[in-house]
Amino acid sequence: MLAWGQDLITRTDGVVLKAQVLDVKPNLIRFRLFNAADSLVYQISPQDVRSIQMADGTVKTFTAASAAAPAMERTETSSFNYETEYGRNVVSVYLLDFFYTNLAFAYERIVASGKIGLKFPIMIGLSKETEYYTDAFREQVNYGLGLEVNIYPERQGRFRYYLAPAIHYRSFDFYNYNYRNGSEPGLDEAFMTTLNFKIGAYYQFTRFFMVSADTGIGYRFFHLPDNVEDTYSSYNNRFFVPGNLNLGFRF
Repeated sequence: MLAWGQDLITRTDGVVLKAQVLDVKPNLIRFRLFNAADSLVYQISPQDVRSIQMADGTVKTFTAASAAAPAMERTETSSFNYETEYGRNVVSVYLLDFFYTNLAFAYERIVASGKIGLKFPIMIGLSKETEYYTDAFREQVNYGLGLEVNIYPERQGRFRYYLAPAIHYRSFDFYNYNYRNGSEPGLDEAFMTTLNFKIGAYYQFTRFFMVSADTGIGYRFFHLPDNVEDTYSSYNNRFFVPGNLNLGFRF
């Protein structure tokens, strides 16, 4: 059915949505929010709907069992719609970075359409392994910053996949062992820039908490001090496989 006036969708939790109902099927109701600036189409299960009052005054009621169920007996899954009521802010912690004694977290802002998220990672080194020379960009981090653009082809929901071009920048203490000019070995500040393209997925296991994982392909660019002549091969510019496991809080 199609309707262009204001319809009223009453959910089983008592919330009333002003909408334009597009289609009512046994397992799905599709609608737009009334007078919304965008043209997004939402959907809701009939099990979560008590009644629909159409613009012409007719009323369609749904299963009495759903409508009569006390609020305390309804589960969070049935009373919360992950596709239409999602929080647009996500704070995440990168769990695998703890193995290198780094604290890495990010803030992501989801745009109104639900298809794009702008993510800003931050990394802080918590300790310095000064005798660990070959992978100082992991073990001797000073700080790191980044920008990721998460693309959600199916918008938001309880389980979704995403694509993410990203750029990261990191400062770390580099062990300079240039013996040719007789200088003493010591620590200098060096930098690394990475360009990545990742694919990932998230699962929102409660209204506020979610887990996500991603991997892909990237390229590392190292920026070492000007006086460096000898170094380990691990500091050569090269391709690598990024990846992480994240725990997020959504609001």
